[in-house]
Parts: sequence; C-alpha cells; structure tokens
Amino acid sequence: MKKLLLLSLFMFSAIAVINAQYWQIPNPNANTNPNALNTDDEYPSGSGLPTGWSTILSGSNTSPNWSAAQTIPFSFSFNGAPATSYIVSSSGVLTFDVATSLAAPSYTKAALPNASIPNNSICIWGMNGSGSNDLIMTKVFGTTPNRQLWIHFNSYGYNTTMSDGSNFTYWSIVLEEGSNNIYIVDQRTGGFANTNKVSAGIQINNTTAYSVATSPDLLSLATTDPSPADNSYYTFIYGTQPAYDVQGLQVATEDFVVQGNVALAAKLRNLGSTTITSLTLNYTVDGGSTVSAPITGLNIAPLATTTITHTTPWNASALGAHTINIWASNLNVSNADANTSNDMATKMVSVLVEKVTRLPLLEVFTSSTCAPCKPGNENLHSIIDTIDKNNYVVVKFQQDFPGNGDPYRTVESVNRRNFYAINSIPRMEIDGGWDGNASSFSYPLYTGSRAIPAQFKMDGTYKLNNKSMDMNVKFSPLAQISGAKLYVAIIESLTTQNVASNGETQFTSVMKKMIPNENGTAISSSITPGVWDSLSFTYTFNGNYRLPANGLAANIINHTVEPSVENFNNLKVIAWVQGSNKNVYQAVNLKNLTPEATEDFSKNFSNISVSPNPATSLINLDFTTDQSEDLFYTVIDATGNVVLSKDLKSLAGKNHIQIDLSSMASGIYHIMMFDSHQNAHIEKVVLSH
Repeated sequence: MKKLLLLSLFMFSAIAVINAQYWQIPNPNANTNPNALNTDDEYPSGSGLPTGWSTILSGSNTSPNWSAAQTIPFSFSFNGAPATSYIVSSSGVLTFDVATSLAAPSYTKAALPNASIPNNSICIWGMNGSGSNDLIMTKVFGTTPNRQLWIHFNSYGYNTTMSDGSNFTYWSIVLEEGSNNIYIVDQRTGGFANTNKVSAGIQINNTTAYSVATSPDLLSLATTDPSPADNSYYTFIYGTQPAYDVQGLQVATEDFVVQGNVALAAKLRNLGSTTITSLTLNYTVDGGSTVSAPITGLNIAPLATTTITHTTPWNASALGAHTINIWASNLNVSNADANTSNDMATKMVSVLVEKVTRLPLLEVFTSSTCAPCKPGNENLHSIIDTIDKNNYVVVKFQQDFPGNGDPYRTVESVNRRNFYAINSIPRMEIDGGWDGNASSFSYPLYTGSRAIPAQFKMDGTYKLNNKSMDMNVKFSPLAQISGAKLYVAIIESLTTQNVASNGETQFTSVMKKMIPNENGTAISSSITPGVWDSLSFTYTFNGNYRLPANGLAANIINHTVEPSVENFNNLKVIAWVQGSNKNVYQAVNLKNLTPEATEDFSKNFSNISVSPNPATSLINLDFTTDQSEDLFYTVIDATGNVVLSKDLKSLAGKNHIQIDLSSMASGIYHIMMFDSHQNAHIEKVVLSH
C-alpha cells in the first residue's frame, strides 16, 4: 500500500512537471519597477546605492563564478515545487539547483534551452562580472505576505566586455512572495553600443525553456537614468494564461483638476487569451458609491492596452485630494475576471481652485572638492541658462565631502542634504521628487516639472540695507493643504573664493543662509484656498567676511559672528512651500526692492566679482573682458571724490586684481571700471575696518 502511495505521488509529481508551464507578460518601457515596491536609485555600491543591499558575489570574476548558496527569505515555488535556496553566476544565471555539477555558464550568451544552463534556472545570460566593481547584491522590499527578493547585477558588463566608466549595466531578477511571479528587470545601461543584449528567460531543463521575445538578442531599453523612471521588465507567471483578465494599469485623468465636471479615464490591459469586445467600466471616489457604465464596440487583443473614458463625469466640487478607483467587470457581457487582484487602477487626484504655472525648484548638492560636480553643474547650466530665469528657482548647497569639503559648506546645507537622505554628490532634487545626478538633468525633466500645476501661488519681495535683509513672502493655497512649510533661502548669485580641487572657478546660486533655518516655518492649514497670506522676516549678517580653510566642522562659518558673503550686492532671496511628503508645491524668486547698486554700460565686462564685500582692507576684483582693452579703474567715496585711480594697461580674458583700501575711512565707495571707449561698470563696496 505504501509503495502504491509513493508511486501515486511520484506519478502526480511527474504529471505536474510535464504539464507545468509559464506564460509571460512583457512590460517594455514600463517606466517603473514591478508593483513599484523597489524605488531605489541604480548607482554603484558605495557611490550612491541606497543602504540595505548585501553583496553575495564580489567582482573581478575573470572567469564566470557561482555565488555561495543563498536562502530565500520567504516561501516561494518555482515550476510548481518549493524552492528554498539558490546560487547565481557572474554571467547572469540564477539556479535553484544549488547542487549542480555544471560550471558557471560562460560570458558568451546563447539561445535557451541550452545544455550549459542548469535545470530550474532564471537567465539574464550575457552579463559580465569581470570588473572589480561588478557586484551581485540582494535586498528585500515590501512587507509580508507580498515581499520581493531582488537579485541585482550592479554596474556589470555585457558578454566579453567588462564595465568601465562609460560602459555599465544594471539588471535584476526578482522573486515575489505570494504570487510566485518571477520578474526580469532592465534597469540602467550606459555605452555598449549595439552590444547591450542578453538571453533572458526561464529554463526548466535542457529541452524546455520560456524566453523573452528576441532572446538571445534581447536589447536593453534602459537609459542612464538612475531612477526606475526608464525601467522595463518581463513577468513570468506559473500556470496557464486565463481566458478573461483585464488589468487596470492607471487612472488616465490628470493629477490636478479644477472644480467642476471631470472626465475619468482608465488605461486597461488585456492579460487574458480572449479578445475583449465589451465590458463594464466602474469608478468610485473616496470609497463612495460605484458609478458603472457599459462600454461596447471594443477590440482589445491579448496583451494589448487601451484607454477608456467613463461616460459619466465626476462632479469634482470638494477641494483637496481624492482617491479615484477605476476597474472593469462583465467582460464580453457576462464573463467574470479570473484575477481580481490586478483589476483596480488607483490615483490620488487633487481638486484646485485654479491652475497656476509651476516654477520648478532645482536643488543641487555639490562641492568644489567633488570632481563629478563640475560636469554636473556644467550640464545643469547648459540647460537652465537657455531658459528665462524667471521660470525656475535654483539653489546650490555646498557640502562637506569628498575630502575636506567646500569652504562654503554650512550646518544648514548639510542638514538640507540629510533631509533627503542623500549620501552621494553631485545630487539634484527637482521639486523634492526627482532625485538623481545633476549630470542626468535634462530639458524634458524641466518641462515635465513645469507642466505640473502648482498647488500654491507665491510672490514676495526683499530689500537689502547694508548687511540686513528684509523679506516678505506671500502665498495662497489652491486647495486645503495641511503639513506645509515655507522655506526661505538667501543665496549669493556668484562666488569665486571657495575654489578647491575640482577645477571650478566660479559658483552660482550658493546658499548662504536659510531663514530662520533649514527647518522652515509652518504654514497654517486653516488658510482659505484662494486667499493670500504672508510671512515677513529680517536677517542681519553679523561681523566681517571670513573664508574658511575648508568644509570641516571645525572651520565652518559661525553665523552669529561672521558671514561668508563675498559681495552683498550679489545676494538674492528665494522661497518655496514644501509638504511633509517632501513634495514642493511652488517656488518663487523674490523681487528685489533694493535701489540699484550696480550700473553696467558695457558688454565688454562679464563675470564680475568683488570680494569680500563688505571689506576690511583688500578687495579682490575678478572680471572677464571679451577682447584686449586698455582698462583703468577709479575708487569714488560717498561724497563723489576720486580717492584712488589706476591704469591697468591692456588686459584680455579672465583677470584678477587687488585694491588696497586699508588707508581709507570706513564707509561706502564705488569702484568704476572703464575701457578705452569710456564704457563703464560700477560696483558698490562697503568698507568696514
């Protein structure tokens, strides 16, 4: 009897294996990760990769190697049988056959099935882990019972080519708890022209495999964007494709709408094997009554997508955020959906009093000791310098690393970095949302941010009186918003004295002081949407200019007794409103009410910097001339008398001179620069002994 039972169990198991199969869903250009559990950026380990990743195979694998056996941290089934552990090769193959006698597959990919691949394997075959920084890493995302185990090929090469500074790729194999789904994720690729191809799929044995279309020449679609915003992935599901399964991909209505009737639409995908010709489209708002409408005349082929608009609009009368759920039912008149877990498309939609154009807030975390920060800033300015400066707000936060850090680093600039949990530079935040290397900033990212309606209106002014700044910031919420804060920053438009080791000689929009500090000021949630409110601030820079030796904590500026402002005439004020979720609702460049301190009658002078200002004795005058000119300057006191004059002879290009005012009395002076055509540039200087 026992033998019969064992024989029956063996036959059942054999039949299960024989009948087992996987079907797959391609998600090219998904622009997200599967189920959006992993939102980590894709950077090298130790150079921007978020914490929590563990290395299971190090780099420098001249020949392909297997990792040590790893335990799956939750219950998982592969091909209908429990899988508890795995090994993974530096050539992109994961196998659950941890006792395999096969050597790790070569770095040269081939079609699946293939005799060099162990049974029960998942393949991104064609990866190359021969570089010293090519790591295989793991991390678990999500919570029980819906976790994902990511096996991540970090900064790898392709086929016979190892990674380097210009050629790199990031892919992952993902195992999902509960569903037993398997995902192959295409995350990031740079360089590797026409060679960024792999053999991707599942191999049951050397006669049965399920490959992604175009394998073994599956092309990486990912760009160099380190965020999941350019990711593609391929889903493998155990079993048979159902006849009827419509997935709700997204609510296709705008994130921000104005009060009134709003059309609600959903992007749907047919994951069933049957073409969909009709369905019922349903929606709820904030969990209220279901609104349903029959939709006919469709032709949604298997794996095809379509967008459908509900025939009954939503009466969006209540301001603020609302949860919209949309799903399909009654497929082809009377058929139930076989997989209800993926039916619902959900979005938070905000109803505003009016739509107001957004000024993107561009926050750059940088340092004059950071070599990659120079090309990061150059890329930023190659874009924003072509845009009207009134259409964005930019601020640079100088940092305390690498090395000894930037001399203009402050406690506030470092704390602002910690606000975003940033651990590498150059780094950039756009409206508190996009988080990436400044070298990856692009014009489409700017226009995409500007296209999102603002949730606040903002305005404001500032006035400089010697070293005191009076500021007034006006704001009006466009919906009922709680938990918002107002942040105000005084920035210096151009600095030159914080030069260090990265080759930059001029620095723009450098944050000098946050008002009252980096924690901002809470905004009352009781302000009526559409109504203006305001906050006023006064700040005085105490003492005289000091240039710290570096950005180490022992040397940083103490705002109670000293500033690091090179030229007070170059100060500006910006402000923004930001939520507790770090979303920036709106930003503004405050208007300057200070009487003009500088007149410029010549285009022959540029990049003019006077520092320090106020000064105690010596003044540094830096400027660029477009062509060789005989130049001279005069220094005029407050009564209009010339107290110093000097002929600079013929100068061209970048120039640096020093003016000694140590013998002059404290007060206000004007430095006038003239060229041979009597064109002039005037700078106001405050002398304080």
